[in-house]
Amino acid sequence: MNQLENFKYDPAKSALAETLFQALTKIAAGALPEELSMLDFFKALEQPPEKNLGDYALPCFRFAKALKKNPNLLAEELKNALVASHNPWVLRVDLKGAFLNIFTDQKQVAKTLLPLLVTGDGFKLLKNNPTNNKTKVMIEFSQPNTHKEFHVGHGRNVCLGDSLCRIFSYNGFDVMPVNYIGDEGAHIAKCLWAVDNYKGEKLDDKIANKAEWLGQRYVEANTKLKEASDEEKIKYNAEISAILKSIENKKGNYYETWKVTRQYCLDDFNHIYKWLDVHFTHFFYESEVSEDSQAIVNEYMKKGLFVEDQGAVGVDMSDKKLGFFMARKSDGTTLYGTKDLALAKVKFDQYKIDRSIYVVGSEQNFHFKQVFYALEKMGFVQAAKCYHLSYGMVVRPEGKMSSRAGNSFTFLQLINLVIEEINGYLEKYKGEWNQARLDDTAHKLAVGAIKYGMLQADPNKEIVFDPKEWVSFEGNSGPYLMYSYARTQSILNKAQEQGIEVSLTNVDLLTHESERELMRHLYDFNQTVIYACENYKPSTIANQLFFTCKAYNRFYTEVSVMKAESDDLRGARLALLKAFGDTLKTGLYLLGITPPEKM
Repeated sequence: MNQLENFKYDPAKSALAETLFQALTKIAAGALPEELSMLDFFKALEQPPEKNLGDYALPCFRFAKALKKNPNLLAEELKNALVASHNPWVLRVDLKGAFLNIFTDQKQVAKTLLPLLVTGDGFKLLKNNPTNNKTKVMIEFSQPNTHKEFHVGHGRNVCLGDSLCRIFSYNGFDVMPVNYIGDEGAHIAKCLWAVDNYKGEKLDDKIANKAEWLGQRYVEANTKLKEASDEEKIKYNAEISAILKSIENKKGNYYETWKVTRQYCLDDFNHIYKWLDVHFTHFFYESEVSEDSQAIVNEYMKKGLFVEDQGAVGVDMSDKKLGFFMARKSDGTTLYGTKDLALAKVKFDQYKIDRSIYVVGSEQNFHFKQVFYALEKMGFVQAAKCYHLSYGMVVRPEGKMSSRAGNSFTFLQLINLVIEEINGYLEKYKGEWNQARLDDTAHKLAVGAIKYGMLQADPNKEIVFDPKEWVSFEGNSGPYLMYSYARTQSILNKAQEQGIEVSLTNVDLLTHESERELMRHLYDFNQTVIYACENYKPSTIANQLFFTCKAYNRFYTEVSVMKAESDDLRGARLALLKAFGDTLKTGLYLLGITPPEKM
């Protein structure tokens, strides 16, 4: 197979790498060291930090060292060879010491790039990667606890996980999006204890947001326990413990209440997933792996991996400075980490996955280091392919939110707040649009505003969420990007109504600097998606789209599309416009956003 077969998304770089490799082979008189290949040139070619330095730069130090030549002299020889090759991608080559700064021919870029984007073929190039096609990736995300409200922090998790699934699929991976619901534990027993003692309106079908209602009871339970006397605490904890045992033993009135209230929460969660257009191929439940987690401990105690320490059972991880990983408490119950081990075993054995990605907040960083090391010591080869995508919290301007403290902002509250802002913007279309269209547009804008707000920051950074900023039609926001897309569709529709066709015949006429800048951004799209996949960062796509939109707005301001100087140029600019619109729509899809066609 051609070494560059998987790099068709960057034809210019591939062509340059091939020419440079041939030139170096000639310079070495056929005595090129075996460790150097065409792929080395492809990897060595980089984008300069400033566009006035060229489209690609090649540092020649490594190649000069391999040939025992002066780097500056080798750079000059490679420059002369590149110019003499008449490579159609090369406009000119500047020499800066041991660096070649290569400027690509804009006409060649247009002739190659625009047909790929206008036909849609450019968005399929990464799908056909033989290695990725054979790799099964399970991405676990969302993981809400039942009997608590779905807050904005859960929203960031869902947006990150869903976007990752789309990005990995675009890159050709076999992707399984899964959810792991926390449907058992002390928090649920506390919640049901508070429900039992609640004097207000009882939980029935009249309550719209049942998970939120149950979350409020959980807060009340924590408050009551905090304010209780020592004598009361003993009494209350005994009552809560009895409820927990009833649930774990799967019998009694509390177990029946647990089943009903659990389903209420699952229904509320599914309502949010549907609103966000998020889908899972499988749901795992904490309650399903309780028995398996005990079996794991028993199995690996026999194998000598898990050892007893002061009545507790676990793994000594001091060799990795990870302390003692507790798998079973002295009272005989397992922990959350043990259940993660049992779930991982199910993922590996039953679903035959090659890679496992966990989207979980940064407060669990240490937890996953322990879990992955435990899996490694248990002999699972897939442990090396487990990855924890850690992300920062979503905080209010006044600080951290906590469902236990009751100061969290629910995701449904966020939705209502954003829709209210969006409806204010859409007020001008009342009477012109029917209600169905108004509702559909408001929904798409609200989803896009929230998802982009959650994704445009690096996952490691905290988000101070500001709904007003998120729905702004200016600046780095979802509505700004969606408006840019709608504007392209408006121009394309107007052209179609006038019988004017998008044309790829004369795209070499696109020589304006704003056209060059926009094409450079479009050219880099697939490379950005690869980077986002390799580094688990949808934020790089979000920011690339933002800067592409800025380049588009410059193009829109500086040249006329519909009033171009000639019919040929108008057809070419319409092709560039369509290429931009389709790239933007594809990028937004990878963020989980569907833009309205008209705004």
